[in-house]
Amino acid sequence: MTEGVTRKIFWILLLAAAAVRCAGFPDIPGGINQDEAMAGMDAWALSKYGTDRYGTFLPVHFTAWRYGQMSVLLSYCMIPFIRAFGFGTFAVRMPMLLVGCGSVALVYFVGKRLFSEKFGLLAMALTAVNPWHFMQSRWSLDCNLFPHVFLLAFFLLLKGLEKRRWLYLSMVFFGLTFYCYGVAAYSVPLFLLGYGAWCLKRRRLRPVEALICGLLFLLTALPEIAVLAINFFHWPSVTTPFFTLSYFPESVRSRDILFFNFSMGQLFKNLAALVDTAILQKPDAVYNALPDFGPMYYLSVPFVLIGIVTFRRELSAERDSKVKAGRTALWYFFLMGIWVGLTTYQVNVNRINIFFYPLIFLTGRGICAAAGKIKRLGYVTAAAYGVCFVLFLTSYFTDFAQRILPVFNADFLAAVKEADEMEGYDRLYITSDAGWQTNWQMTEILTQYACRIDARYYQEKTQVTGGRKLLPYSERYHFIDMGSVGRPDPEGLYVVYQGELDSLPFPYKILDARGTYLLLRPAGGTG
Repeated sequence: MTEGVTRKIFWILLLAAAAVRCAGFPDIPGGINQDEAMAGMDAWALSKYGTDRYGTFLPVHFTAWRYGQMSVLLSYCMIPFIRAFGFGTFAVRMPMLLVGCGSVALVYFVGKRLFSEKFGLLAMALTAVNPWHFMQSRWSLDCNLFPHVFLLAFFLLLKGLEKRRWLYLSMVFFGLTFYCYGVAAYSVPLFLLGYGAWCLKRRRLRPVEALICGLLFLLTALPEIAVLAINFFHWPSVTTPFFTLSYFPESVRSRDILFFNFSMGQLFKNLAALVDTAILQKPDAVYNALPDFGPMYYLSVPFVLIGIVTFRRELSAERDSKVKAGRTALWYFFLMGIWVGLTTYQVNVNRINIFFYPLIFLTGRGICAAAGKIKRLGYVTAAAYGVCFVLFLTSYFTDFAQRILPVFNADFLAAVKEADEMEGYDRLYITSDAGWQTNWQMTEILTQYACRIDARYYQEKTQVTGGRKLLPYSERYHFIDMGSVGRPDPEGLYVVYQGELDSLPFPYKILDARGTYLLLRPAGGTG
């Protein structure tokens, strides 16, 4: 294959992958996920005031739900888009869209460096049509940034095996993974230690170079490491002129890590979840994978298994030290994914997201091995993936587009926005029932997103938000269980899930409906 043909195929794949990822953006998936709403609200506050929505100055880690925290890098990446396009779903989702499109090209460069140009194009094509990769590119869940930043660091590491400036730069990006997802803290250092030890043993790395790499990595990750130490030892928060290292007294996140709550029973459950999710591709949450297709298509299962066996055999037999060094890095990448699955509580697709890139490369090796044994299998496999992708896109833009609306809270967002804009009501009483989950903190952040509630108004430092002077936040917005209202507020406006109507303890008058949500007031109230 000539260089010109390779270049043409590369650009065709990249432009086609970008085109389908941009189609219908940002309206599909409709509505907003509660975690991306939280990330967006914190990014908006940072863009205006240099604080998160709680008023914490440049946090290294977000307070988020208080009981569960959130990584910051994706929100910081939203800031330039919020300033350029204004606050909204377009700006909130744009970083992941761009990262998703760019990582399709990055897969090619990794595959080319590890194997060949032809393999790089194959891996690129597999990524372009991959359901997991496509779906997570179109909405902004903070942890989904992790595999892309790691892949960039991994590519720079491969380049750095030849030119050390790239190696040192890779350490910065490996350090940045700490700000993508908490899982990085107990997976990325093990990858670097394991692979670094291998490189030292094989004289691919000198001790002084390893020391420089370690220092650069630690320097980049140090603020997040400090946050982990503060919360492990229950030290108070620290505010510096550059950022804030926060203590989270209500955190429950450590329960998700096996070695903080070890049991053999949990280890086997984690293993089963890893196999079910990443290999057998059993159904997951609809926003992570469509059940008819899985995160990688079910036809990938035999190719993944063949690829693992083939790659391991090739790696053992490889005698070229440069080739072996790069491919060993991929093997450590694969092992890191297994480690994450074993040590993280019963993973789903987004918790094990770091595993899918090595699986894509191994799927490619499996296809190559099988096609080398069976005549014309390569053409049949390409056609099968093409058909799967067409069927997947058809389902995504039709059935999925409708199924995701209640899960991404579309009716609730429309109802609470209308209620907030309705005149004559100073106090809003908003259900804690999101239809698919009951959680007042969830409906609160969705309300803040839908109503564009200013961070300083939320902190009650002002009574102005969106150009309107209102009652203080805690007096205007009330998030309640409608079944235990008690005495209703005759002057208030209620946003109620339709399933709660029978449990309302007072007579009411319905003013309007938005899908499964109703705007009502107590009978006899004004309005």
